[in-house]
Amino acid sequence: MEENPILNDAQGANKRAPLTKPQLWLLVGSILIGIALELWMELDYYRLYSIFWLVTLGVFVAFNFKRVITSKTVLALIVPTLVLAFVLMFDYMHHELLGFTSLAIPALLLTIGVFTTQEIGYKREGKAVLSVIFAVFVKPFTAIGTYFRAYSVILSGKNSASKRHGWIGFAVGLPLMIIVLALLASVDVGMEKLLGKWIQNISLWEWFWRLVVVFVASMLFYSLFYNLTWGKPDRDLVPVRQNWKFAGPGVVILMLLAAYALYTYVQFTYLFSGTLPLNYTFSDYARDGFGQFVAVTMINFTLLGLSLTKSEPGKPIQLLQSLLIAASLIVLASACWRMLLYIDAYGLTIRRILPLWLMTYFMFLAVVGAVRVFREKVPFLRIGAFALIYWYTLFICIDWNTVMNTFNKTYNFG
Repeated sequence: MEENPILNDAQGANKRAPLTKPQLWLLVGSILIGIALELWMELDYYRLYSIFWLVTLGVFVAFNFKRVITSKTVLALIVPTLVLAFVLMFDYMHHELLGFTSLAIPALLLTIGVFTTQEIGYKREGKAVLSVIFAVFVKPFTAIGTYFRAYSVILSGKNSASKRHGWIGFAVGLPLMIIVLALLASVDVGMEKLLGKWIQNISLWEWFWRLVVVFVASMLFYSLFYNLTWGKPDRDLVPVRQNWKFAGPGVVILMLLAAYALYTYVQFTYLFSGTLPLNYTFSDYARDGFGQFVAVTMINFTLLGLSLTKSEPGKPIQLLQSLLIAASLIVLASACWRMLLYIDAYGLTIRRILPLWLMTYFMFLAVVGAVRVFREKVPFLRIGAFALIYWYTLFICIDWNTVMNTFNKTYNFG
């Protein structure tokens, strides 16, 4: 009788490899993460929020230490993550920035996990984006079975059957004993005096949900870290082909350049000449349309990135890309000038400083883009991403309250 190779492969796949000691210890680490999350959810405090993510980072690094310390990219990501977490923990941040930082920390941690466990080559940065998506929506769920198997291995390890059953009995009996004592203390004064009032303060329902939070969180983080650390690497994306002919991106860029030429004329007519439209003040002219400026800048850099990635190389497209960068700088200069007028009229606030800080980042990005136009090996996307991380980290490290108060008092605002 001939053997069926397909059946044999399926049977081999069903034979699960035994869990290693690190994979079992990961269970302890995931439970610590769950406890940290529950404490933060119970007390809702930014310090505990930072501690929760620091515990998560510590557990991940503990099981990927060699890969972490040998990756310059990962180390470069850990530094701003720690800075953001500690600034948030010790409440050195302006309240307007709490939301940004609260989102930035988990986003950085996911990126650290991806770059630690995946090979992200040059011009393959799209793989990192997909890997982060998988880490959020897929990997926390696909190793849940292994999480329960780890419990099974620990309970049925080298212990004898009597010891194993004893531990199970302890786990079941302890909460039951607390429930019974709480019930008896509620109906008998003698029991209440004997046990003290602490027994009445125990809310069994609250403790039930606390255990649920710890259990669910530890299960999801175990699955995520197991997949990142020991799972199969994500598939590489197909290399991007530079097959766009000049006519496609060239026409789009030329049309945008025509719009920017008209805009530049308007700016020199109104803004830089000192003459404003009818019924406008400098503060009105500065305030109106700032969001549109940011949108236009994002469109320009998106188009530039696509053009650099997909267009066939050549001097004509390089010329148009350079002109697009120059037009972006004109738009940014106009936006900066408007915001400076606004500050001159009303003084400094964090909502006026942050846009200026963001525009200086875009100007830096324009310079990197100009270099990338003529030097293909410059990693435009990576430099832009890392610069944004450090740009924001540096921003929150500055005591803007002191800066704003000093500026506004010096120039008699407020």
